[in-house]
Amino acid sequence: MGTRIPKSAFANPDGRVRCPTPDCWGDLLLFPTGAVDDDGVPSFHDYSACPLCGAVWDLEPDVGDRDLYLRIAWLRANPGAEDDGG
Repeated sequence: MGTRIPKSAFANPDGRVRCPTPDCWGDLLLFPTGAVDDDGVPSFHDYSACPLCGAVWDLEPDVGDRDLYLRIAWLRANPGAEDDGG
């Protein structure tokens, strides 16, 4: 596995990160573990894989899965809103 990618990089409306493999146009996604908390918020694995080139990447858990999920949901619900950096 290559360089670790921070989970916080997925905090965008698409919840995706461009594959860092040179010359690859694939997107990395978060993979749910199947576990959810009491509010139904999912947890995610600490890795991702590119569907185009097949590279597997470790994710640095620099943000909690609940915070990440809620951030992505907020960004999707507020298109065009100023990013408050949080």
